[in-house]
Amino acid sequence: MKFLAQAYQNADAFSGSELENLEGLLHLMAAHPGFQAYKEVSYGLLELSPESHVADVACGLGFDLPHLKALVPKGSVTGFDLSAKFLASAKERIQAAAGGTDASIHFQQSDIKALAADTGAFDAVRIDRSLQHIPEPGVAIAEMLRIVRPGGIICAAEPDWGSFVIASSAPEIATKVAAVYACALVNPRIGRDLVDLIGTQTELTHHSVHSLLFESLADLNRMCVLGDITARSVEAGVITSSENARFWQDLEERDHAGRCFANLNIHLVSGRKP
Repeated sequence: MKFLAQAYQNADAFSGSELENLEGLLHLMAAHPGFQAYKEVSYGLLELSPESHVADVACGLGFDLPHLKALVPKGSVTGFDLSAKFLASAKERIQAAAGGTDASIHFQQSDIKALAADTGAFDAVRIDRSLQHIPEPGVAIAEMLRIVRPGGIICAAEPDWGSFVIASSAPEIATKVAAVYACALVNPRIGRDLVDLIGTQTELTHHSVHSLLFESLADLNRMCVLGDITARSVEAGVITSSENARFWQDLEERDHAGRCFANLNIHLVSGRKP
């Protein structure tokens, strides 16, 4: 398995159990209350009407598409993603839940730097936790702006991995471990950059910061792939095997006592196209 922090850059390179693990991680995130809370805010920022046409860029497994469709019953929703495998899974799951095909929900395989859509085709365009994996995020933002109409909204939600904190009695080890994860990402601090990326090209309409709080070792290990991070930290010589053992012993003791947690900040930014 490649480092999961890098997996989303080319999900179609995965198959079998590796792809199942990757999709399973996305399902866990979609079910987490912290993720659901900021997503709900992001839907409202799009200023949708029942007739709106909205795009979800880098939509992955399409968890947001039914929520968006509920807000535009007379309009349409288009999910763009580079991964044909993700789109196939999204289409199958959404159609199964709906009991059939909804002709107003579209799935389009497309590179975010050259989206297969006409200029000004959408009333609103959103992206969620994907710019962290994309080289040249400014190009991606410009393409989102291209496909939204004048006066329409673009919205992005991205983490700032520079804010990632793991509670530990050995903070020096925790800091090193968090840094290993951040270094594996293309844009680990994209969250704090969103205001400039969007605000310099639009009329900024919103900026808020949302806390993702992981309160159990199981959640921290699964959703932040902590076991993978610490193993790679040892392999790279960032921490020693004994430090790794001490780090995990402390996490397990904290978890048993109800004091285990980690926190990551998500920046949510929206702007109106001139």
